Amino acid sequence: MPNRITRDDILFSVKSFMAAMLALYLAFRLGLPRPFWSLISAYVVSQPFSGATRSRAVYRVAGTVVGAVMTMLVVPRFVGYPVLLSIIFSVWIGVCLYVSLLDRTPRAYAFMLAGYSVPIIALPILADVSVFSEAALFEASLARVEEIVLGIVCSALVHSVILPRGVDRTVLERLDQALKDIRLWVQEILSEAPANRTMELHRLSQTVSELRTLSTHLSFDTSNVRWTTGLVTELQNRFSTLVPVLATVGDRLDILKAGYGGSLPLPWQKVLAAISHWVAHGSGGDPGIVVRLHREIDRIVPETGGTSEEQDRLLVNLGMELQRLLNECERCFDLRRAIDAGMNGDLPLMEKRKAKTSAVSLFVDRRVALVSALAAALAQGLSCLFWILSGWPLGVSAPVMAGIYCMFFASLDNPLPAIRMQLIYITLSTLTAGLYLLLLLPSVHSFEMLMMMFAPFLLVMNILMVKPATAMRATPFMMLTICSMTMFDTGTADMMTFINSELSQSIGIGMSLFCTWMFRVVNVASVTRRLVLKMWDDIARLGDTSRAPSMIALSVRMVDGISLLVPRLSQLEKQKHVAGVDGLSAVGILSDLCVGLNMARLLRLERRLLRLGVPVRPLLQALSGHYRDRMAARPEGDAGILAMLDAALEDVAMLPAGPVRKAAVAALAGIRRDLFRNTAPFPAGKSAYGEDGHEAGLSVANGS
Repeated sequence: MPNRITRDDILFSVKSFMAAMLALYLAFRLGLPRPFWSLISAYVVSQPFSGATRSRAVYRVAGTVVGAVMTMLVVPRFVGYPVLLSIIFSVWIGVCLYVSLLDRTPRAYAFMLAGYSVPIIALPILADVSVFSEAALFEASLARVEEIVLGIVCSALVHSVILPRGVDRTVLERLDQALKDIRLWVQEILSEAPANRTMELHRLSQTVSELRTLSTHLSFDTSNVRWTTGLVTELQNRFSTLVPVLATVGDRLDILKAGYGGSLPLPWQKVLAAISHWVAHGSGGDPGIVVRLHREIDRIVPETGGTSEEQDRLLVNLGMELQRLLNECERCFDLRRAIDAGMNGDLPLMEKRKAKTSAVSLFVDRRVALVSALAAALAQGLSCLFWILSGWPLGVSAPVMAGIYCMFFASLDNPLPAIRMQLIYITLSTLTAGLYLLLLLPSVHSFEMLMMMFAPFLLVMNILMVKPATAMRATPFMMLTICSMTMFDTGTADMMTFINSELSQSIGIGMSLFCTWMFRVVNVASVTRRLVLKMWDDIARLGDTSRAPSMIALSVRMVDGISLLVPRLSQLEKQKHVAGVDGLSAVGILSDLCVGLNMARLLRLERRLLRLGVPVRPLLQALSGHYRDRMAARPEGDAGILAMLDAALEDVAMLPAGPVRKAAVAALAGIRRDLFRNTAPFPAGKSAYGEDGHEAGLSVANGS
């Protein structure tokens, strides 16, 4: 059960408590002005995996330092202009949030920290401008950095040294499960029995996306897995390239079996059986098996001419996709073995120094990022103006909290429920915070007593924070309780200050709720539609470019988009709202991905085809226009594109036999099939195979 308390949960809570108490003790011993900031920071960066804790620590330090520098640059120059300073704070938070939402890596945390560190540092100093000084501002900025760094160092140290829980085991388990699923899916697709493969492929795309998020912390891990980060990233990218390959192979087999009366010609059956056996059981010590499979596929693929029928052209496409399947699977298996070698410390030095796979830009919704930034900026600005006009010095928590809570949940499709829940549990935490701050904390006379006082609450709440079912409720309850302890640092732990602080916190979160409601109330259908339009736009751009993109990069980006699309489509189906996205489906988007990949392959062949007298640029531009028409919801000129595809296939079929003709026929036939699934076949010709086929003479499963 995912929400059952485990030994790892208890150990994580104990280690987090140790790190927090160590940070608090050192802050007291060093005489830092805000010791409880160190405690808060230790809890904020603590993560179940040591690598995630270390990466979060690095980015939190970077963000805090940038925020402190920004505070020192801006506040002294505009301290006499409160409205202008409020606008600067708002713009800064908006820009930082926008940039963080465009970066789907742990680096986004640094941008977010840089954004809200400025009001946290500056606004309490500005509560009384009459006593403002640059020295006081510098001391506050320095204290913030010192205490944040102290908490981070203690947390990273404890989680890295005391029974560290590396992310390696989890990542390797996910990789092995993905490889196991791929083996099963290949066997299902290549088998004669029909199988429900659609959701399986969609699940693979989501598995790849989850792995990508989890493995971003590998380089910070304490185990040998950090040396294999590049290999793991490449393996994930190979998984992404397998998604369209498996989808294409499955579709071609279905349509060809129907055309051949239920089963393929005998040579193809033997090749499919051999590939399935190799994927399931490996090479059996025979490294040449993949080469022989490639040669056999080349041998049985029919030669296409002007009189070839659709089955033959689809067989050419199937043969190319089967060869890609062999190449990708072989590379996946090799990478997995190399990762094991790295875990055992046997990875060659050149592999350790090998450049990692270049970063691939993943899907981001710039509109949502911009709207979220506007909401955060407006919340920050309005709360600052409210604080200034009210003349309420003790209400400084309102502008501090307003921007922060807009930033925390900006990545959600609909942040309102999350912010509303935060407001409820922050209000409920008032009683606990008041009990500790006003009653228990003043009675403590030693650090040992302080630890005993905090232990029950922090240990239990931290366990609840790591459980998915209770995290959204336990996190605000615990964090706002310990945040209230900072009033003890400043000597303002009295009833009046406490009430004003709690009230202003609620006002600030309420302001973030209001501004989010104004800007971010969108339905899932509109988010889904924008995601699909972005994917279509990527395909449409292929017809305008003169340089073919990386096939891996294109596959990774599109599969990432599909992984984002699938849960939203499932949610729409549950809401009976499929019509809201014009009947779009992940199956259709997967077909569009295959069209885009074949367009990229034609781009790679364009110059050689042009030298042979077959221009493909008009066809590519027409395909781009087709997707732009779909984006604009204009009637699509399908008949014209279909005629251009048929003409291009006829022209290519007349070229001399060779790899260029074969690759071009495969790409054109693939586009025709994926774009016009319900179109009548080519004019009938004579298939290269008879009704029974011919003998291939291959038995790879037995190593011959």
